[in-house]
Amino acid sequence: MAKLIENYMLYLHILAGFTALVAGLVSIIVQKGKKWHRKSGKLYFMAMTVVFITGVYVAGVRNNKFLFAIAFLSYYSAFAGVRSLKLKQLHNHQKPKWYDWFAGLLNAIVNVAFTVLGIYLLVVKSNIIGFIMCVGFGIGGLSISYTNLKPFIVQPKKANHWYLAHIGNMMGAYIATFTAFLSTMVARYELMNPFLAFALPSIIGIPLLLYYQKRISEKTSLKKNRHA
Repeated sequence: MAKLIENYMLYLHILAGFTALVAGLVSIIVQKGKKWHRKSGKLYFMAMTVVFITGVYVAGVRNNKFLFAIAFLSYYSAFAGVRSLKLKQLHNHQKPKWYDWFAGLLNAIVNVAFTVLGIYLLVVKSNIIGFIMCVGFGIGGLSISYTNLKPFIVQPKKANHWYLAHIGNMMGAYIATFTAFLSTMVARYELMNPFLAFALPSIIGIPLLLYYQKRISEKTSLKKNRHA
């Protein structure tokens, strides 16, 4: 019975992950704020919720630390991305909800533990690949928590802070999800070097994200100058 449940959760995890990748891609390429963006975004978040629940379960049963960490990292990013739409007035003294704090701190704790695990793998097990993956995800997860918790303490100066946070978090979640997908496919079918599969989505995705956020900031500054 336990094996049956495990297989069911695994298949559901794979299906939800594929749905998230497709819905996320649609949300990225269509016009922002319009009907298809909102619909695909909602489907993406629902799929990511299923990915998180099933991922944590399967990771616990199989003692898969990589799956556990990436489930937390990707889902917290998606959660924070959705919540940023409800936190548009942080620059006007809006207060976050308790669960905004809780999610950010929980994600930070998990990623501290993952970073410590990476150091343990290097020092005790001499596992360099495990060290790079654990510390890479751990530091990445900590930076995401820091980025999202900071506006709760230090009031943002830019009115479009929520838009930058929304795009950054949703794209971050997509990059993490695609990393998990590609790493799994490589492990199963030996398509490329495992480390390259782990790093490639970030190598491509993060510069594109930073470029897009820079363009948004430039457009916002241009509009302000026109109305000045």
